[in-house]
Amino acid sequence: MIALFIVINKTELFENLIEEFHKNDIHSGTIFESLGMASIFNHDTMVGNFRGALNKFRPFNKTILMILPEDKAESAKRCVRTVIGDLDREDVGIMFTIPVSSFEGIRGYDA
Repeated sequence: MIALFIVINKTELFENLIEEFHKNDIHSGTIFESLGMASIFNHDTMVGNFRGALNKFRPFNKTILMILPEDKAESAKRCVRTVIGDLDREDVGIMFTIPVSSFEGIRGYDA
C-alpha cells in the first residue's frame, strides 16, 4: 500500500480533480485545507503583498491524503497530471508517496 499526498495550490481545479478521480474509480481519501509556510513568510514583505495580489489573496490550498494499492496510486497520480498539469511549474502544487506497512480502518483493501 502507498500513502499518496497531493497538495493543490490551484484550488479552482479541485472539483475537476475530484471528478477525474471518480471517473477512474478512486473514491477514498481525506481532504483538508492547508496553508503553505511560504505564504505566511511572504505576506510580511512588499514582494509577499504583491504575490498575494497576484494570487487573489488565496493563501489556502487543498491537501488530499489517500491510502491506496500501488496500481491505484499510479492511476491517481495520472489523474492529477491530467487535471492539474505539470507540477514542476511554480506554485502549482506537490505530490509524493510514502510506503505504508500497515493500516486499519480502510474497507476494501487487505492490510
